[in-house]
Amino acid sequence: MLKKAFLLCCIALAAAGAPQYLSQLGSAGSGSAPKKAADPIATAALPVPPAQPKASYLTGIRAVQIPMGKSGHFSAQFRVNGRTVDGLIDTGATFVAINQSMARTVGLKLRASDFNRTVRTANGSTRAAYVELDRVEIGSISVSDVGAFVLEDAALSGTLIGMSFLSKLSSYKVREQVLELAN
Repeated sequence: MLKKAFLLCCIALAAAGAPQYLSQLGSAGSGSAPKKAADPIATAALPVPPAQPKASYLTGIRAVQIPMGKSGHFSAQFRVNGRTVDGLIDTGATFVAINQSMARTVGLKLRASDFNRTVRTANGSTRAAYVELDRVEIGSISVSDVGAFVLEDAALSGTLIGMSFLSKLSSYKVREQVLELAN
């Protein structure tokens, strides 16, 4: 009786995952003709929107896949404290880093006296304020109480998603030019 129940569960799980598996197989082997390459000079100046993460729920693990951009970086849309933010994933950054304008957008109210730390960035040293972000989300993944630094607008033009977020995930890895996050 236990063997039959186990087999029924296995069959049910396989049936539930079959449509997604088959659709992935179909898109991987579509056999369509190669597209003509775009003029690299004309397209280099075009802004590249962040990738939309692909979520997976089949295993019960919350997972997101982010394809590598043409620049060789992984960027996507995140939600920080409930607000949509374009973020660049930076494993070389110890913390999430946002600028003052983004801090205001996500609801942080900082005083000049909060900028009491000095941080080293790729562009040199600058003043920063340490904050705890209530929540950082991407796709189906949500992480609470993420340490971050707020830098002056002149010191940071975008949002960096650093190790203070990534280290709270159960795993992250790059496979075939796709960054896979799991929680």
